[in-house]
Amino acid sequence: MTEKKATDNNNANQSIKDAKIVFPVTFELKTVLDASSADDENMKNISTVFKKLKISNSYINNKKSSKGTYVSYNYKVTLLNKPQLEKLYSDLKSVPGLKFAL
Repeated sequence: MTEKKATDNNNANQSIKDAKIVFPVTFELKTVLDASSADDENMKNISTVFKKLKISNSYINNKKSSKGTYVSYNYKVTLLNKPQLEKLYSDLKSVPGLKFAL
């Protein structure tokens, strides 16, 4: 039975590697920033990236970490192609206080 599980995991991993994103795609983008800046400033900086790249988006919510050190901002975004996806993640790196984006 252990052998079967290993084979199932290998098949699942291969399926993930073979997966392709079909554009246009809409998904929930989560950005995590340092909570030292005000929410309105963080949201303005993220929105600036969306506007610059002409990315359709809508704000969902935000949530502070349990210790209040970080805050996540969730947006629904629609991307038209792979270059736009790559540019979005590249430009988000310039947002002050950004820790990561998923």
